[in-house]
Amino acid sequence: MRSRTRPPASPARRRYRCAGGGVVRIGCETEAHWRGLARCLGRPELAYAGDWEAARRSPPRGRLGRLLESLFAEDSAEVWLRRLQAQAVPAERDR
Repeated sequence: MRSRTRPPASPARRRYRCAGGGVVRIGCETEAHWRGLARCLGRPELAYAGDWEAARRSPPRGRLGRLLESLFAEDSAEVWLRRLQAQAVPAERDR
């Protein structure tokens, strides 16, 4: 059996707590996913050139991760999942 190595956690690949206690797990694998997330969050400046590399290499709870935590906390998991799906960002509800 081949083992699959998961990319390390980062702001682009982690769980976020939402309003009402729900949790959403995002898994941006590409720059296109990251740009979709930036649109979904209403923060187009997150998709500037070079930001994808920074997002996938940053510590999950560093400055960028904390910014995303505060944004996800503004709405429920259901709302975020609809927005993320509309932008083709890999996401799922988590426990």
